Amino acid sequence: MAGIGIVGAGISGLTLALRLQQLGIDATLYSEADADAMRSGRLPNTVGRMGHTQARERELGSEHYRDPGCLMTSAKLSIKGDPPLEFLGRVPEPIHAVDFRLLLPAYLDDFTGRGGELVVTGAAPDAAQVDRWSREHELMVVAAGRRSVAELFPPDPTRSPYDRPQRILTAGLYGGLDLGPMFSYNVSPGCGEILRLPMMTRHGVASGVLVEAVPGGPLEPISRLPAAEVAGELARLLPEHAPRLAERTDTGFELLGKEDLLQGAVTPVVREAVAELPSGRIALAVGDAWITNDPLTGQGANLGSACAWIAADAIAAGGPYDAAFGHTTAERMWEAAAPVTHWTNAFLRPPAEHVMTLLLAAATRQDVADLVLGLFANPAYAWAVISSPEEVARIVDGDPV
Repeated sequence: MAGIGIVGAGISGLTLALRLQQLGIDATLYSEADADAMRSGRLPNTVGRMGHTQARERELGSEHYRDPGCLMTSAKLSIKGDPPLEFLGRVPEPIHAVDFRLLLPAYLDDFTGRGGELVVTGAAPDAAQVDRWSREHELMVVAAGRRSVAELFPPDPTRSPYDRPQRILTAGLYGGLDLGPMFSYNVSPGCGEILRLPMMTRHGVASGVLVEAVPGGPLEPISRLPAAEVAGELARLLPEHAPRLAERTDTGFELLGKEDLLQGAVTPVVREAVAELPSGRIALAVGDAWITNDPLTGQGANLGSACAWIAADAIAAGGPYDAAFGHTTAERMWEAAAPVTHWTNAFLRPPAEHVMTLLLAAATRQDVADLVLGLFANPAYAWAVISSPEEVARIVDGDPV
């Protein structure tokens, strides 16, 4: 047998592969594409990686593209209203944003350059293929793969409150919109959210903009426009729904290229984490293969990295890699994933009264503003705060630490 088989070369699969490699554990990475093909593809997402994710990358010796222009040191929240509710906060550690068409190939080059084994599959594997691969490995970990995920890991209804997308998404890379190294989070109540972050791209630092449209609302139609029309329509929408962004656009506001656009939707879901294969071995799901959260709170890549690290530590502790191992590891991962999932799902609903109380306090107190915007880097505490009127009361009464 040849150690661990990993399906998928997203951030979860690559973090797991690099960590196992660092720990001296043989791993084979199965990827639909090689590094060159990744670099030439369509924009996969707009991702900000928090301090804890970057710390893991430092430990792996895999830090890339750390231009100061894409390291966010502050964040601003703007909620449309008359008057608007707004506040600017400092983030505890810079948020780093890089086009994954640059970052993931760099990680893959690190893995192969250090002797890691890569198998380019050219297509998403199905469950039968994962089973065939499992006969060569002690354990299969599935971190991506549309067909295999659907076939191997059914949704867990007890942890999946939604059965359809809660937002319709349009993500793109734009020139002509410059706020410097600041994250901008804009809420248009009842319509959706518009997020902006500075990202390192193939064209240098540019603005990544994610439109999160409430289905059926005025922001949704942009998700169906051809690439050539998206920037013009977004420029028309910004003054109404994200005026602070509109103020910073110039005559050069445009999509960087037709491949720099992603439109679609995701249904938030938590899947079963363990599948028993016909070979007698198991497959363990991590990352997006296990949990798909709406990107509204920017946690997907960060959670994927965290869970890959937990899985690597469990694997390093030794087998047998049976169903009991899989379920024990899944519960350890869920300890990290539960607050992220609960917090993100809560964000998709109108805020509770105590959450609005917290936001109003942030608009008048810098310490509370810093705390609120720092929650994006600390999802466990974020959920502890927004799920507890008592915790909010404690903060608002003057003790935010």
